[in-house]
Amino acid sequence: MFRWWLPGGLVSTTEIRAEVSQMAKAGFGGAEIQDVHHSIDNGSILDPAGHGWGTAPWLDAVSAALDEASKHDFQIDIAIGPSWPAAIPSITPNSVGAAKELVHGRAVVHGETTYDDAIPAPFQAAESGVTTATLLALQAWRINSTSSPSAKTVLLDHDSLIDLTKNVKNGRITWTPPGNATWLLLSYRVRGSGQQPEAGPHTVPPAYVIDHFSKDGSNAITSYWDNHILSYKDLRSRFKSDGGNIFEDSLELDATTFWTPNLPAEFQSQMNYDITSILPAIVREDENQVFAFSNSEITRGALNDYWTVMGNLYISDHVDIVKQWAHGFGMGLRVQPYGLQTDSMAAAAAFDIGEGETLGFKNLDDFRSLAGGNNMALHERISCEAAAVNGGAYSETWNQVLKIVNPAMAAGVNMNVFHGFAYKDAPTSPWPGFAAFSPYHGSIGYSEAWGPRQPQWVHAKDISTYFGRVQMMMRKGVARHDVAFLRQKGYIASGFGASYFSQDGMRAGWSLNFLAPSLLDLPTATVSQKRLAPKGPNFELLTFEGDAFSNQETGLPLDTAEKLLQYAKQGLKIMAIGNWSAPLPYGLSEFSEAAQVANTVKQLLQQPSVVNAASRADMPNCVADLGISPAVQYDNSSLIYLHREDGLMDHYFFVGGATSKAVAATSEAAVVDITILRRSLDQGPVLLNLWTGEITPIALYRELPDNRIQLHMALQGGQSTMISMVPFASLLNHATSTTAQSVRYDGLKMKIRANKTGTYTTTLQNGRKVASKIGTVPASLNLTSWQLDVQDFVPGSTNSSTVIKKHSLKLSSLLPWSQITELQDVSGIGTYTTKFDLGKSWPSDTGAMISFTVSGGSFAITVNDKRITSSDQTAASHDIGRYLKSGQNTIEIEFASTLLNRLRTTDPAVYGIATRQAYGVVGAVVLSPYREAVIS
Repeated sequence: MFRWWLPGGLVSTTEIRAEVSQMAKAGFGGAEIQDVHHSIDNGSILDPAGHGWGTAPWLDAVSAALDEASKHDFQIDIAIGPSWPAAIPSITPNSVGAAKELVHGRAVVHGETTYDDAIPAPFQAAESGVTTATLLALQAWRINSTSSPSAKTVLLDHDSLIDLTKNVKNGRITWTPPGNATWLLLSYRVRGSGQQPEAGPHTVPPAYVIDHFSKDGSNAITSYWDNHILSYKDLRSRFKSDGGNIFEDSLELDATTFWTPNLPAEFQSQMNYDITSILPAIVREDENQVFAFSNSEITRGALNDYWTVMGNLYISDHVDIVKQWAHGFGMGLRVQPYGLQTDSMAAAAAFDIGEGETLGFKNLDDFRSLAGGNNMALHERISCEAAAVNGGAYSETWNQVLKIVNPAMAAGVNMNVFHGFAYKDAPTSPWPGFAAFSPYHGSIGYSEAWGPRQPQWVHAKDISTYFGRVQMMMRKGVARHDVAFLRQKGYIASGFGASYFSQDGMRAGWSLNFLAPSLLDLPTATVSQKRLAPKGPNFELLTFEGDAFSNQETGLPLDTAEKLLQYAKQGLKIMAIGNWSAPLPYGLSEFSEAAQVANTVKQLLQQPSVVNAASRADMPNCVADLGISPAVQYDNSSLIYLHREDGLMDHYFFVGGATSKAVAATSEAAVVDITILRRSLDQGPVLLNLWTGEITPIALYRELPDNRIQLHMALQGGQSTMISMVPFASLLNHATSTTAQSVRYDGLKMKIRANKTGTYTTTLQNGRKVASKIGTVPASLNLTSWQLDVQDFVPGSTNSSTVIKKHSLKLSSLLPWSQITELQDVSGIGTYTTKFDLGKSWPSDTGAMISFTVSGGSFAITVNDKRITSSDQTAASHDIGRYLKSGQNTIEIEFASTLLNRLRTTDPAVYGIATRQAYGVVGAVVLSPYREAVIS
């Protein structure tokens, strides 16, 4: 899918229909309508009153999109409000359903000195439009003798609270503290946050962010949709027939301290104590903690309780309400659940589709955290806001997209929403048209405005078909993983990895999901045959350590410790990391249960299926002591993979050159022997070509005694492949070794392939050795003489029209366009053509690989007027053997560039800072012949 950026309702329904058709014809399956226009600094240019979000022109555009989509089997998703976070124009900052914050004020009062003044004013002024504030409490706290009023974090004595709320008269307080200590007078007020959605204005009156922790906020936005959007031109039933999703972006909420009016009552109900007794620990100034209790454990427990309740309210009072409402008219709910310190994994389990992002996620473990919630809830899809690059506008290539997104898919993603597709034009937008994030405050913004404006769009269908195949296969069955890494907190997008397993363990084949304690409450969280969640990820090992988000404190919720003990008694293998001799309770509400937590953990560690690694360095040995191994094994490789069990089949998606330190793939290739565990002896390996759709039994592998097979894997950095283990009625013959380059199936015939003349020995699965002769192999051929015809994209008569200027050159060497005077500022599509003679004696059993390097764009290969189906953009070489013939041959390499080099000249104020990209087919192009022989 694409994230489809519209400049509000300042659009043409004719163009809306055209763009749906463009995306569909390029092979994409849907678009998400987003009112996002950060590139236009003054949003009022877009006429928010007459053409803003929710106006009749905007609704007409939505209607046209749905109408056109129905003709193309194309799905329309839609954001719940303009830009983000979720907001509507029917509320003010003071409304019941508007986002709230708790703001405090402070005053220092020295012992035996009377304070007679107005209660302390908020440390921060209210946002525009916030006109009311309600006093929640006025408290006095004694400053600990080891601290001072000017400390960065003022330490308070937890047992010193004096509640002065009832003593406030007309906004003033008269109070004399006891003794000679220094006290802090703290006032707390609840008010609207006044937050508006990003990069407005989008509406008139302005939209304000809803309260994401209250039913009032959720009902406000669903009621607005019911009354103003779904009732327009029967959109309710049309959305239902479309079957798309309501989308909510990440929780980028702004507040001094997050609050909701019902929090005190909910906190009392859930935690069984008064939240006002811990207010100093939870309030913030400029996102920093400024007060803490002198007993740091009380502070830790209080914060854990606060965020637990806030996370619970987000799910019960927002997610559940909006999801049920969306289901009422046939749509799902897709959400990015991160941004706050709430339990995002529990939220991901509550949505229909949880979504991450390659830009905001710090590493692949962030995707594995999202996958934990999705997989434990047995959701089919894990979505990704894909391939946005900061500063990458009009310079991103499809190759780069693949190297960014392939590793994310190996970490669990099976639905991509590409960032993005931009509406054709908008007022003030420079050539080549409107883009949501470029220019961005006068600079190069976020990538990418895909569509027909881009030269690379000529290859879009190759890319969409590839991703379509991967996503289809990665939704079959259920994801399976070796390890459940349990964290005390369900944060997502933290960047925190799993000790050992995210580094050395990943390079040995271990696969994992992260789990939060809340996920152990799901129906899937049972143990059967010594496996956790057998209907889901089917973990063989659960491991945990101290709280990574709280100084590695060895604490666990009591109910979590009890579940772990139960799992261990049922035979699940568990590894604790660190010193758990004195475990702590998790929240302040559980401090009375400290002895029960300690006793439960003690029993847990005594179970025969449990090991305790004294430190992270001991983890590999402890895993070995447990006698378990990953389903896929290899030795110190950058290879990563995702495994899905699909009935009697198992599908493995492999990606080379990926690390857990970055979402994008590195340049490290993965050339390694791997072993795959077979679930039954009748399973044989099949190669699924994700670019061409061909399915071929693998002819070269070894069967090992432990029900594994071993085969060789060779992938470039970011390159992918898929292998399925498929049951055969009768397994085909296969080779276990060969002195040739490779062995493959051609129909039911096994053939060896070699690039040198000679006799080669192939050993079959029954031990028989077969000699095969390869005749004379023609010498490699350097293709040095090329005709280059370029379609140069230049601005037309309007800000969104493009005209083509043509160039024609003869080349004896392939240099980047930036080094060719005539082409150095050109962006567009270049066709490289060469002719060569293979002679009349070119043997029929001879083919060839072609290798070349492409820079700054994408490519397609045509041989003798036959276009090769979807060339792998990440591969180092390509097999064109079936297209060659004796005598004269013609090869065309169609290259499509980004638009950066042309934009450097047409818009130098923005893009002039960028270095020219080295476009084109560069360096040597080599034709490397091979011959094949049937293994008799």
